[in-house]
Amino acid sequence: LIALQLHRAEQAAELGLPHGPTLVVCPASVIGNWEREVKRFAPGAEVHRFHGPRRSLDTVTGGFVITTYATMVSSAADLGEIGWDLVVADEAQNVKNPRTKAARVLRSIDGLARLALTGTPVENHLGELWAILDWTTPGLLGSVEEFRTAWSRPIESGREPQRAAELAELVQPFVLRRRKTDPGIAPELPPKIETDYRAHLTREQVGLYEATVRDTMAEIEQAEGMKRRQLVVTMLTRLKQI
Repeated sequence: LIALQLHRAEQAAELGLPHGPTLVVCPASVIGNWEREVKRFAPGAEVHRFHGPRRSLDTVTGGFVITTYATMVSSAADLGEIGWDLVVADEAQNVKNPRTKAARVLRSIDGLARLALTGTPVENHLGELWAILDWTTPGLLGSVEEFRTAWSRPIESGREPQRAAELAELVQPFVLRRRKTDPGIAPELPPKIETDYRAHLTREQVGLYEATVRDTMAEIEQAEGMKRRQLVVTMLTRLKQI
């Protein structure tokens, strides 16, 4: 992304055209990492942190502006006034639900181009793929209902397996994807090693463990939807603590 921004700025300069800044929206935990990476790989580029109580866009003329999803929501009007070149959603799985406020605000911010960065594959349903690509490449997959009818229902039901390959072919020109198994990706890392360790429990731990499983499973059987998932996570946390 940093290289792309520099390339676009260089092209604009050669053509004598103005070039706007790049807005990077990311979780608060990686703001510092973005700043370090820009300074490392593009030391001549401006990098501006738009976060915190004294944030301001008054001095922004180019380079990178880095903000968080929460700040973006609270400062949507200010961000909407800038003529952005690139608008980037880092950890884009944070806006995979188009009904959330963050996703709606992100869609309202205009830029000449949009990019979504994520290391999280589509895990739950194809609607996540639609939500991200409908932001980066509007119209490619149609409306959400058209996508469900044409793609997600046939694929997820298993009735038309060839549709998955067709969908992959359709989105491939718009998705730069790499896998950990690709040659040249982190070649210095060894193969994944899994080692099992037996945890020997005391009699008291065994009693607590069995009681937690019994009681929580009874609650889970009575629960539905999100409440059921929360109980599963709670039980796993309790068992780890024991």
